[in-house]
Formats: sequence, C-alpha cells, structure tokens
Amino acid sequence: MDRRPNFIVIHTDQMRADCVGISGRREGLYTPNLDSIAYQGARFTSAYSTCPVCIPQRLSLLTGQKAEHHGVMDNLGIPYLPLETTLPTEMGRGGYQTALVGRTMHTYPFTHPYGFEYYKPGDITSDRKDADFFYHYLHEELPRDADDYLANGTALNSRVAAPFQLEERFHHTTWTTNRALEFLDTRDSSRPFMLFVGYMEPHTPLNPPAEYFHRYYDRNHVDAPYIADYDVKPISNGDTTSCYVNLQGEELRTAQAGYYGCISHMDVQIGRILERLVWMPNTYVIFTSDHGEMLGDHYCMHKSRSWQGAVHIPFLIFGPGIRGAQVLEQPVGWHDIMPTILGLAGLPIPDSVDGENLADLLRGKEAAADGLRKYIHGECVHLNYMRYGGYEAQQHEGNLMDEPGSHYVTDGKIKYIWYPGSGREQLFDLENDYGELRDLSREPDRHGELEIWRNRMAKELSARPEGFVKEGRLISGTKTMRIQPHMQPLYETRRKEYLPIAYDRPAFFPDAKDYKNNLR
Repeated sequence: MDRRPNFIVIHTDQMRADCVGISGRREGLYTPNLDSIAYQGARFTSAYSTCPVCIPQRLSLLTGQKAEHHGVMDNLGIPYLPLETTLPTEMGRGGYQTALVGRTMHTYPFTHPYGFEYYKPGDITSDRKDADFFYHYLHEELPRDADDYLANGTALNSRVAAPFQLEERFHHTTWTTNRALEFLDTRDSSRPFMLFVGYMEPHTPLNPPAEYFHRYYDRNHVDAPYIADYDVKPISNGDTTSCYVNLQGEELRTAQAGYYGCISHMDVQIGRILERLVWMPNTYVIFTSDHGEMLGDHYCMHKSRSWQGAVHIPFLIFGPGIRGAQVLEQPVGWHDIMPTILGLAGLPIPDSVDGENLADLLRGKEAAADGLRKYIHGECVHLNYMRYGGYEAQQHEGNLMDEPGSHYVTDGKIKYIWYPGSGREQLFDLENDYGELRDLSREPDRHGELEIWRNRMAKELSARPEGFVKEGRLISGTKTMRIQPHMQPLYETRRKEYLPIAYDRPAFFPDAKDYKNNLR
C-alpha cells in the first residue's frame, strides 16, 4: 500500500481573514470546524491575496505563479491557456489521484480539467450549464419552474441577502460537500489522492439556509464597517451590485447576516468532511480563500482593493508532522500552495514556480523561516464603479475610488500602498490599526519608514514592462494592465478564433483609451 500522505484543499471564494472565529475580530461569528483546523495545525496570520480577484488567484493556485508571470491580472479568462505544468498535473505524474468537485479554477473552456483526473465541476457562475454537474442535479431533482437557484431575489455580486428558498440539499455548498464525500467513498484506495473542494460561499449570492441567516440577522449586534477620514462617501448606492456603497441600516444588517450565515453554513459542511478523516489520519487539510470581501469598509463592496478586507485571507493547515496550535507570521500567498503540497508529498517542484515551499516551516524545523520572504507584494486592477450608474456627479478630486489600480507590500504588520495612476501613497500600522483608518504616509516622524517601504515596492516592480520604476524610483502616471504583454498575443488569437473570454466587455470601461490592456 502507498503510504504517502493525502491532501484535501478546501478553497472558498471571497472570505475575509477576520471572519474565521479564531481571529477574534468579528463578534459572535461562530466557525468551530475552521477553528479546529487551526487548533490541530497552523494558522498563517499574514496570508494575502496577491491579485484579489477570482481568475488571477485561481491561476496562481494552479501554476504556483504570481499574476505578473502567468499573465492574467484581472477577471479576464482566456480559453485554452497553455497550462502544461499545474499542481494537479505534477501530482498526477507523481502517482496521485487528483480530483476537483464544486467551484472550479475559472479555467476555460469549462469542461477542460487542466490535470484533474476526477472532475465534477459545479459552478454557479458557469456559462456552460449544459455541462455543469450542479445544474444537472437541480434539473433532475426539482420540478420545472422550481429549479431557479436565485428565485429568492439574491443574485451574483448583489448585496441583497435572503434565506435560501429550497431544501438545504439543493444548496451549492451542501451539494459540493456531498460530491466530496462521494469521491472519498469511491476513490482508488491503492493510490494517495489530492482533492480540491471548491465552495462558492461566502461569495454572493448571499443565500444561506434560513437557520444560518437568522443566527445573525436576529441578534442585536452589527459590525460597523471601517470608514476612514480619507474615504469619500458616495452620493448614491447605485444598483444592488455596486462596488461603491454607504452600507448602513437594514442593508448592512441584511448583508452581514447573509455573509456571516454563508460562512457558518459552509463551516458545518466542512465539519462533515473533517469527520471522515478519522479513517484517513495520513491526510493534510488546507483551508483558504482566493480573496476577501470589503463588506462596506471604505465605502466598498466586493474585492480588487489593496485594503485588508479584500487582500487579507485565511490560510489554515493541519496534517501529519505539523505541530498543533501554531500561529505563523510569515507572509504567504496562493502561489505558495503548489510548492508546499509538492514538498509535503516528496515530489519535485518545477522551476516555473514562483512560490515558496513551506513544508519545513510547518514541520517546525529550526531556521526554516530564515530563507523565506520577509514581505509580500500584491496588486489590483480596480473595479470601475462608474459602470454601475448613479455616480456621474460624484466628485473625483482626491477620491481613491477613481484610481485605476494599486500595489501593496506588507509583512503583515506594516502595509504600504502605491497608486500608480496618481502616485499617491498610504502607510498603515496593521498591528494597531487593522481597519487602516489612520494613513501614516504624511506624518513627519514616519518619513524614514515610508522610504524603506517605498524602496521595497520599487524593487518588486523594477523589472515590470509597465515602466513602474525608473532609476530605482517609482513613476506615477503609469498604466494599469488587465493582462501582461506576453499574454497579449494569445488574447488576440482567441479573439480572432471567436472564442469566449470571460468578462471581456468593453462597455464596462467606456472611458478606456486602450481597452484591451489599459484602464486609464
């Protein structure tokens, strides 16, 4: 029998790091099963999304590369990407049975597994519902006119929240868990396995089953969003999918109840998977999220910002050889998952990988942290709030919402943000100001520290084709690209082939001078 370890990678969508109960930052948010992963193993307190939007992050998990290297910086999905080296392909070459159920890696075409041997995609965002296992299940099990998953009035990217209207077995989270258990019951027991379990929650639609929604809606407490003096309040909340909102009153209460309820529901379903591990003790479990959710912080919803709500993510892991109750402060990201799993499995790590192998650190080997990065870099192509309507009269002067993009560097204690369009900077003390309410960049006694972090940013961006750096200094007025130049020929080829490219809609950015690769 092959005694190599198994791996279960539980990846969710749009979950903030401060929404795991063990973080202690959200009053009354109950996640006992997620907390148990941290108690049994390690919790990384400085895990960050290096490009906080779905497609770039999921490509980083697949390839072990940051967005600047795999080439996709925004939710721009290019079909038939030439991904010959992925985490599942390498694990498969090493003798592992690889599987994915539920939320996909946002790869195109939808039916292409990109290395997963056992592939049962079920994705609410799928544009191929004819090939989607989840929608097949709904159509087969529900009567006609009762199989509308969003019939309760919730929607993708909408802040409208309501209890799920169908039996819980029809909820995507429960369906995904059932498919994961199905794989564990039918897998090839002669081989070790790597299973990806993809949850949509707590990404919208905010539609948890009623008991989880009312757990938070019926309580007296509501967590106030982080709003700073530098934030510019919107004149209107626009439509329900707007990313620029003043979330308060009933809208705040309902959105939080939906978001928190989705997390609690998912936590219970994850508990069903963890229970099976009694019979599979030689298994590593990783729980993480591709990015966070602003949830009203700084008048923002959704992701694609360099502030904590969008970029600070949960990263929990336990398994054989990992000492329990570890709190690790090393800055890590999704590009580290591939080399870490390969390292724990004893398999070679391809030269194409950007990430770091955290296996020795997790196993408690002395000096393991010495060779790891001391800070991490991330970047954002900002969502264009003007596309939602209602903001034509909004004052743009000094409004960070009008910046086309941003970059950040952080060690989890201090964060520096740079906006290449205007050259504006921000500096935050995350240990004492998690909500990033006090910008230290203009305080005289912080100028030396600001220069240190500015130089670190310049070092990170020195080789970039956008021209962010000249003679060692950051240059303002540079372009924010949706894809890197080396990806541009493939983009053009797919367009000429009339193949669908996710979210490739020029109307979203009507003022772009060069829509294909420029948001300015």
